Amino acid sequence: MNPIAERLTVSPRTYRILAVAALALLATIVVTGAAVRLTGSGLGCSDWPNCEEGEFLAASTPNQAIEQVNRLFTGLVSLSVIAAVLGSLRRRPYRRDLVWLSLGLVVGVIGQIVLGGITVLVDLHPLAVAGHFVLSMVLVSNAVVLVWRAGRPAGPRRVVVDRTDLRLSRSAVLLACALMLSGPLVTGSGPHAGDAASPRFGWAIPDVVRIHSINMWIFLVVLIVLMVRLARNPHTARAGDERILRRGTTVLSVVVAQGGIGYLQYELGIPAWLVLLHIVGATLVLSSTVWFHLGLSAPVVADEEQGVPPAVDDALRRTGVSAEAFR
Repeated sequence: MNPIAERLTVSPRTYRILAVAALALLATIVVTGAAVRLTGSGLGCSDWPNCEEGEFLAASTPNQAIEQVNRLFTGLVSLSVIAAVLGSLRRRPYRRDLVWLSLGLVVGVIGQIVLGGITVLVDLHPLAVAGHFVLSMVLVSNAVVLVWRAGRPAGPRRVVVDRTDLRLSRSAVLLACALMLSGPLVTGSGPHAGDAASPRFGWAIPDVVRIHSINMWIFLVVLIVLMVRLARNPHTARAGDERILRRGTTVLSVVVAQGGIGYLQYELGIPAWLVLLHIVGATLVLSSTVWFHLGLSAPVVADEEQGVPPAVDDALRRTGVSAEAFR
């Protein structure tokens, strides 16, 4: 290999660091974007991409400064996802799946930049703000999958839980996504519009809160049922049940804390600092749920090393035949 080309290659460990950095920045900008809205700085810059007409940078007021910092932080996020793409192209061994996942981040960030401009131009209409948040959650989920894949070997994988548990986990992911949709209904009807003159959905807060709350309770019940099933399954240990149960416990803890914050902010009149904490929690809920679901599979190679696939082992146990004879 050419010495210069060899120096430009990226190791799997280095690439995973790049992916983690992109995930961290994408999660952080969700919080900084929320801070812009919660401080009433959403229209601190009245133009886009300039802050003001004829001025790319402006910080004559606190609101301008806050909005400007968030816009500049978008530049860091853009650099991180570009680094993820370039790193995936130079990573050795080459992985096509990592290239496509990193390209997804670039497309998403471009979409966020365009949607951010539209949001300003429509005076922070709640539909545009909701779209901004939902796209952010899609990007965070994409980055979570990228980090997971970057730390695991390529090739086929096998599911390490039974079909019912897998369906419950998929349902949990879908319910977590639904939370990311029902949450903005509350936001778009609440008091923190980002600017005093910004439009609202006009729906009654108790009604949209009730929808979001029911969504959360169904999600929590599905998680509890799934965790009880996994804990009682004697064959899960062969698939590394300690890690699976530990990840599941993390998801449950985050969801319970998030639910507590949600009820508390409603009872206290939706204070801005609790709303910000709730948005941090929303990011953690979706990220941890996706991470947990990804952990329900393992490389097929691991089965070969163990000698007998768990599915075959389970079938043999039911017939009373010991799988040890085949090892």
